Amino acid sequence: MKIVTICGSLRTDSSTRRALLVAAAAAKDVGASVEFIHLGDFDLSFCDGREDESTYGGDTQRFIQIIGGADGLLIGTPNYHGSFTGVLKNALDLLGPDAIRDKLVGLVATGRGDAGAMNTLNHLRHVCRWMNGWVIPAEVSIPRAQEAFDASGTPVREDLEGQLKNLGTELVRYAGLLER
Repeated sequence: MKIVTICGSLRTDSSTRRALLVAAAAAKDVGASVEFIHLGDFDLSFCDGREDESTYGGDTQRFIQIIGGADGLLIGTPNYHGSFTGVLKNALDLLGPDAIRDKLVGLVATGRGDAGAMNTLNHLRHVCRWMNGWVIPAEVSIPRAQEAFDASGTPVREDLEGQLKNLGTELVRYAGLLER
């Protein structure tokens, strides 16, 4: 089983990236292969609504192929003005109408304040469902994300580590149910 993570933060030291790495490690621990996509490492075209995705340049075709080969997606984003990042929206918009159809999707969102990022998760869940992805019930909103991880990327709150590990293992478990 192949899980692809998509980090919707362009910062390499972001709490979103750290959260995804914990969840991805848990998915790996239960037998999945994991490929990590940091959108900052991809030269993606700006989506302009073309019917034929093959005309987009840069790394767009490679991105589309990686997503196409995934059994499940683990998507993380920081909260930007109550929603997810523009770079993540553009990446999802570049995907064709069937790119995530029937794929399992796990979601993580990070926020700077006490409220976390529940609206961000709601928006991202809505978009993924609109794209015919199956968003699993386990999802993680991380409040005060800038304080949630130590310098090595380990969650400082035990409950957070458990939630992230649960997200990774549940994504693999649900994807396994679909394979049957």
